Amino acid sequence: MIKLRSLIHSSLITLTLFSASVSAVEKEYMLKAGFLYNFARFGQWDSQLESLNEFTICSPDKFFIDVANTALKNRTIKNLPLYNKLITLDEVATSACNMLFITSDTFILWQKMMPLKLKNIMIIGETDSFMESGGHIRFFLSSGKIRFEIAPKQLKDAGITMSSKVLRLARVVDR
Repeated sequence: MIKLRSLIHSSLITLTLFSASVSAVEKEYMLKAGFLYNFARFGQWDSQLESLNEFTICSPDKFFIDVANTALKNRTIKNLPLYNKLITLDEVATSACNMLFITSDTFILWQKMMPLKLKNIMIIGETDSFMESGGHIRFFLSSGKIRFEIAPKQLKDAGITMSSKVLRLARVVDR
């Protein structure tokens, strides 16, 4: 638990120091990219990630992908190079993802795509009704800080489990 908090804390400090000269939205996306990185590190996919050539974080939001490329440059997940990919929201494009981040700017596109069930893809968002729309993890602000909630059952239904270390830091919801 202490090691995880220390890792997240050091990641956030690094991202915060790096982002001193960028906009508030860029800072927020850098922090969220750091969270995604840690969710990937502490998540367990039922599918064998070892058979892949890369670990892919996808989003239909170009601005987020640009920020994530900067924040997560040269990172690896489970010994796989991390790749951030701009996609369109359709079944073919999303099937190449390990994680999918739906920003508030792309949420309406996401809702139009539903009720598509994506297996072995961790789905993260940031809008109030995201969890009711099939999401697994949702970012929210509390006392000016980025926090997150997790729906472990929805994650498990998608073939993914999250470390209890991360669950202890989250607001766990049952959907």
